[in-house]
Amino acid sequence: MEGVITLKNKCFLILATFNLLFYLAMKSIWSGIEGIFGVSWLQYLLLGLLVVDALLALFLRLKNTQGALPWIVEGFALLLLGGLGYMFYLGIGSLRYILRSFLINMGLLAGVLLMGFFLFRYPKTKLASSRGFRNTLIALIGSGVLAFMFLANVVFLSAKPVVYAVEDTYQIVWTTSIDATGVVKVGEDSYPDLYQGSQDSFTRIHKVEVPMAVLDAAGKYEISSTNYIYRGPYSGLAGRTVKASYDFRPLDPDDGLQIYSLSDTHEYVSAATNCGTYFGDDLDLLVLAGDIASHLEMQSDMDLILTIAHNITLGKRPVVYARGNHEVKGDVANKLFQVTGSANDALYYTFCLGPVYGIVLDLGEDHPDDWWEYYGTAHFDEYRNEQTAFLNQVLAEKDFQDPGVEFILAICHMPITYVSSHDGGTTEASLFLGELKREWTGLLNEMGVDLLISGHHHQLFQFLPDMTPYETLIFHENYQSSTDPKGYMSDADFPTFIVSRRSDVQDPKVKENLFGRKLTGLATEIDLDSKTMTHVYTNTLQEIVPIIRPFTGESVTTFALSFADLEDDE
Repeated sequence: MEGVITLKNKCFLILATFNLLFYLAMKSIWSGIEGIFGVSWLQYLLLGLLVVDALLALFLRLKNTQGALPWIVEGFALLLLGGLGYMFYLGIGSLRYILRSFLINMGLLAGVLLMGFFLFRYPKTKLASSRGFRNTLIALIGSGVLAFMFLANVVFLSAKPVVYAVEDTYQIVWTTSIDATGVVKVGEDSYPDLYQGSQDSFTRIHKVEVPMAVLDAAGKYEISSTNYIYRGPYSGLAGRTVKASYDFRPLDPDDGLQIYSLSDTHEYVSAATNCGTYFGDDLDLLVLAGDIASHLEMQSDMDLILTIAHNITLGKRPVVYARGNHEVKGDVANKLFQVTGSANDALYYTFCLGPVYGIVLDLGEDHPDDWWEYYGTAHFDEYRNEQTAFLNQVLAEKDFQDPGVEFILAICHMPITYVSSHDGGTTEASLFLGELKREWTGLLNEMGVDLLISGHHHQLFQFLPDMTPYETLIFHENYQSSTDPKGYMSDADFPTFIVSRRSDVQDPKVKENLFGRKLTGLATEIDLDSKTMTHVYTNTLQEIVPIIRPFTGESVTTFALSFADLEDDE
C-alpha cells in the first residue's frame, strides 16, 4: 500500500511540475489572459497558484502523505492543466517559441536535479564505488568540457549573408556562432565592420556597407569573420577565421524585372523558401514585407529572417525588408535594425536599384499607443510623425525623378491604401490610422508610386484603381458571405497587393496552416519597355493560385496592369 501511495504522490509532483514549467514556457502569451478577462494581475495570480500547487505536491511527496489532501492537490493540478491546454490552443501561433522555452526550462530543471543527485544521493549509492561508472562519468564530463571549449572559441557562420538595398548602398549582413570581426572584400578593397575607427570583434551580428556601384561592377564578394580569443590593450590573440565567397548580380532589366514578395511567414523557413524561389536564377529582387518572425526573443529569432532571405537569394540578389508589427515584440526587438536593412538605425528609408526607386515605410503597431497589450511602452504616433516628415523630405528632394528611374516601388507591412474597420475604417475622420493613411496615400500619389506591396492581413487582397475610393467595402458573396463592413480604399493612384497567406489556396474557408508547411506569395514581372507589370500569386508548390477579388467577386489568375496609364491619370 505504501508503494502505491509513493507512486501516486510522485505522479502528482510530476504533473504539478509540468504545469509550472509549461506555464512559464507560455510567458509570451500571458497577456492574453488580461485580454480575455480584463484583469492585469490575473496572469500573476495564476503563476502563484501553480507555484503553490508544485510546492504542495513536493511536500506530499517528501512526507508520503495519505488521505484526502493529495487528491485535492491532484484535482487542482488537473484543473490547471485543462486551463493551460486551452491557453496553449489559443496561442498555437506561438508554438515554436513555447516549445523552445519549455525545452529550455526542462533542461534547467534536469541540471538542478542532476546536481542535487550528485551532491546528496550519489555518495550513498553503489554507483559511487563502481570504477566503471566513475571512469565513464569522467570521460563524459571531459568530452563535454572539450566540446564547450571548442564551440566557445571556434567561429562558424550562424546565418549566411543577405545583401540589403538601402539608399545607394548594399548592407551585407551575416551572423556568427560567437563574437568575431566582420569584413567584406570586394575586389582588392576591404570594408570592415567598424566601431568608431576600430574593428568590432565583440558582436555576433556583422553588418557592412558597400557602395552599390562597387559591388555591381565586381559581381562578387567575400565575407570573413575572425574570433579574437584575447584582445588586450597592446596585444591580442586571434582564433579561427571563417571565409565564404559569393557571386552577386544586380537588377538586370534586359529581360524585364522579376520581383518576389513575401510577408507573414512567421519564421517558417521551408514554406517561405519554397515560395520565394519561384523565379529561380531569374529573380532580381526579394521583398520581405514584414512579420517574417512572430516575435524576437533571442538572437536565433532574428537569424531566421536572414536564413529565409539567404535561402531564396543565396546571397546573390538584393533584398528589401520592411518591419512587421510582430517584429516590434520581444526581448531583442530593439536590435532588429542590426540584421535588416536600415538607415541610421531607422526602419524606414529609400533605395535605388538601377531603374527602380523604392521607399520603405513602417506603421509600427496596429493598435493605439495606449492599448493594454503594450503596457505603456508604445510611442508609435511619434514614430509615424517622423515618417510623415520623411515623406515630405523625399518629395522635396525629388530623387525619384532622376532620369534613370523608370519604376517606383513602395513597401509597408500594413497596407497604406486600405483603411480597414480595425483602423477606424469609415469615411469620417478616423479614430486611429485612417487619417494618417489617407495623408500618406496623398504623399505617395505625389511621388508617382507605381506599386505598393503590403502584408499583415493574412489574406490575398488587391486594391486596384478600378475600385471606388472611400466606398464602404463588403466581401463579395463569391469570396465570403459577410455583411460586415471591412473598411474602404483611400484615393490611391497606384495598385496595392497584399501577401501572404499561410495556405496553398486563397479560400478563407480553408484555415491557415499553422505549422509552416504552406504559404502563398506574390510574383511580379515588370516590362520597362511596354510599361506593364504582371502579378500572380504562387504557393509552396510553385503553382499559380487562382484568385477571387474579395470585394468585386471577379475570378482572376493574372493581374496585368499598365503603370504608364497610372502615371497618365495623375
